[in-house]
Amino acid sequence: MSSLEYLNLNSNNVNGSIPQTIGNLQLMKFLSLENNDLTGSIPNTIGNLNSMTHLLLSNNQLSGSIPDSIGNATLLQNVLFENNELTGSIPDTFGNLVYLTKLNLESNNLTGSIPNSIVNLLSLQVLDLSQNQLGGSIPNSIGNFINCTTFDLSDNQLNGSIPSSIGNMILLTYLDLSNNQLTGSIPNTIGDLTALQYLFLDHNNLNGSIPLSIGNNLLSLINLELSFNQLTGQIPSNIVNLSSLQKLYLDNNFLNGSIPDNIGLLSTTLKELQIQHNLLTGDLPSTLIDLALLTLCDLSPTRYR
Repeated sequence: MSSLEYLNLNSNNVNGSIPQTIGNLQLMKFLSLENNDLTGSIPNTIGNLNSMTHLLLSNNQLSGSIPDSIGNATLLQNVLFENNELTGSIPDTFGNLVYLTKLNLESNNLTGSIPNSIVNLLSLQVLDLSQNQLGGSIPNSIGNFINCTTFDLSDNQLNGSIPSSIGNMILLTYLDLSNNQLTGSIPNTIGDLTALQYLFLDHNNLNGSIPLSIGNNLLSLINLELSFNQLTGQIPSNIVNLSSLQKLYLDNNFLNGSIPDNIGLLSTTLKELQIQHNLLTGDLPSTLIDLALLTLCDLSPTRYR
């Protein structure tokens, strides 16, 4: 089998561990062991697979740390390790994988910070590190991910502010930083992400006002979720420019003023509106009745966390 280049054992009820001898398959380009019952650790010999472009190990019960030797497999394009029980930190050697387009480590038990070496991954299109225990701040170098369309760091323990360099990721359609411990204000540069369809910043400690650049520029937004933060100021009236918006969650903040009178201009798209538990005052706008597609609407005034 030393000449094997393609091996797909996806969803075959394979159990046991991945053998160290996997490293002998040095011509292997594609390896999928996804959706099985594999246990044990990822062998260090995985770094010997220097012809490998796709390494797919998701949805197993793999444990232990990701071996540093993975950085030797420098032709890797897709690395999918999500939904395992991996621990330890993300190896700095991931920075060697300059052809990587998709990295998914979602739903493991990874700790430590996001390595600065990921600045080298200029071809990255999808980065999903969600549902781990990662700490530290989001590196300023994320602005280098100019080809990235999906960026998900949700459900970790990240702190610090959202880097203003995020505005360089102009191809983003999906951005999820929710359920962390982020502080500071939402950078105005988020308005540069004009392809963005899904924006989740909820359940953090963000403060300041909602940037006007969101309503002015993010005209493709479908979901805008900013709830459970410490946002202040008024709901921008230009929010109605988001003509594709289906879900607007601004609840559990410190927003004041009144609901924009022109909210009814979202009548052809808006399905869910949550602005409860703020400090809003004034009368309900008469145009609320125009939101005929609403299936969920909560405007209750009393705020609690």
